[in-house]
Amino acid sequence: MTTRCLAPIGDETLLDYWSGDLAAPASDVVEEHLFGCSDCVARLDSLASLGLALGAVARQGRVAGIISRTLLNRMQRDGVHVRFYSVSPGQTVPCAVFPGDDLVVVSLRADLGGVQAVTLSVTGSGDDQLGRVDEVPVHEADGEVIWATPGALVRQMPSTRLHLTLASSGGDGRVLGEYVLDHSASA
Repeated sequence: MTTRCLAPIGDETLLDYWSGDLAAPASDVVEEHLFGCSDCVARLDSLASLGLALGAVARQGRVAGIISRTLLNRMQRDGVHVRFYSVSPGQTVPCAVFPGDDLVVVSLRADLGGVQAVTLSVTGSGDDQLGRVDEVPVHEADGEVIWATPGALVRQMPSTRLHLTLASSGGDGRVLGEYVLDHSASA
């Protein structure tokens, strides 16, 4: 008779464990649980299978959107060439993409205190909305939202100024940060 896990380990914790980003004693607790739980081992195997293909998928230009720091670190360890920019609220950052870049990543730093989810809006220089991602779950301790775009897509863009707005999702829609990326087109 098979019994279901009564205290399943969260996917994010399993992913951190698999990628080696979970430090002791938390990793010890996860290992002990996995030793006796076939349900969580099966979920870990599924996550590991997805993770092994992640580098190849990123190099094919098929990773886009909001990603976790753990996934970013894993892709970099797997040889994905990442062009990384970090921006604080109110800051303007010059940016570009180069021929070998598989992925362009922007870390939007913000005070996420009391925020469960965010909305990211991207507009062009003419206030044309270029993209929007709603209801992105966040963790206060992270202090950032990481946005990834395939390098091949960014290389097709002309020189432009992108305005990014990060706001809390839900009732108040409070603006957490406004950011500007001054993109220079590839030669």
